[in-house]
Amino acid sequence: MVRKKKLKRTQREENVLKECRSLLRKYPKLKRKKLHKMKNLDKRLYYIKVWVVTESQPLHTLKNSDKRCWKGSGCHHLDHIVPIAKGFIDNIPPEKIGNITNLRFIPWEDNISKGHKMTEESHKALRRIKRIK
Repeated sequence: MVRKKKLKRTQREENVLKECRSLLRKYPKLKRKKLHKMKNLDKRLYYIKVWVVTESQPLHTLKNSDKRCWKGSGCHHLDHIVPIAKGFIDNIPPEKIGNITNLRFIPWEDNISKGHKMTEESHKALRRIKRIK
């Protein structure tokens, strides 16, 4: 049996990891998103925080929310118009990226193909998001 070498982490990294674990325990639904596999701990924590905010929004008020599912024809995914990756890179607070004004349900194929790309709609939404207090 081959054992993995345990990496030496700084105290800051240990604190970030502890916060990640705490949030994942508090919101077990997020484990399905496989965020715990992200290597960059700061990015992992940011994504978790965004999803905590996202899932606390009144998603049932969004168009096509009744079509939310993970696979199959007719399924819609929850899309962050301004991608979470862009929020992380630009240091936009998770509360703004996870806000209901940045969310929509789109066909899963469109969401997968969009990935973390910025679209014209994303640029408009980014201007709108930056105005949120």
